[in-house]
Amino acid sequence: MNKTDELLPNYDQVIFNNSCLELCLAQLKYPPIQRFFDDTYMLGIREALATEYPLVTTEQAMNIVIGSQGIGQIPGVNMLRFSSIDSRWSVVLSSEFVSLETRDTEADELLTRFASVLHHIKTHINPRHQLRFGLRYINEFRHPKGDSYDAWMRFLNPNLLGLAAQGILGGRVEQTIGEVLTRRADGHLLVRHGHLRGTTITPTLSHPAKTGLFYLLDLDYYDETPTKFDVEAPIEQLRKYNDILYRVFRWSIGDGELYQYMRGEA
Repeated sequence: MNKTDELLPNYDQVIFNNSCLELCLAQLKYPPIQRFFDDTYMLGIREALATEYPLVTTEQAMNIVIGSQGIGQIPGVNMLRFSSIDSRWSVVLSSEFVSLETRDTEADELLTRFASVLHHIKTHINPRHQLRFGLRYINEFRHPKGDSYDAWMRFLNPNLLGLAAQGILGGRVEQTIGEVLTRRADGHLLVRHGHLRGTTITPTLSHPAKTGLFYLLDLDYYDETPTKFDVEAPIEQLRKYNDILYRVFRWSIGDGELYQYMRGEA
């Protein structure tokens, strides 16, 4: 454990009955699959994924952009989405990446499912290299009393909030957005946070768009070092990343009113 990790407290794993997790995303990027649009070539991976994720759709990725005018979206790549019958888990496959998405917080199931997905990728596509691996948790905190920035100053760790929380600018805070990127021994850790309106998540039929004020905590831990494709190495990396991200999350919300609300105790 390095000095930075020693400064970040350890926390027991707890169940949040009022979870504010909008999306958990484990993703591995590889060099482009040249035959991605060849139905014959892709039949094997499609059938393998559809066994556990039988609801299959074609969609276009939407990249979220946050600016002075609020939250916007820019169209991205075309991709295939394979969802479980209860829509709790999805595998997203494109010519350049595979990802596992969920709104669940069960780490062991995330590890098991992502390992299975990577085994299917190795069997049916067998990319030679891994270009990027990452784990991301997008939390949108919403609270019955969270209708102003002043409320979030009470709910969240004051060390997270920064300039706006000091009140030196005067007036009413309508929007904030902050970003901290750190280089660590095993990758980069990016923390985006801010007081926003609407949602940063692309809505789906099972998860319609949310409205109103919320506080964003977007935690993204990733490694962009090109390496030989391997099934086991990303799973061990995923385990370590998950531990650090949970500790950052818990440090951010503390043990006060927001924590009690999310536990279902307030």
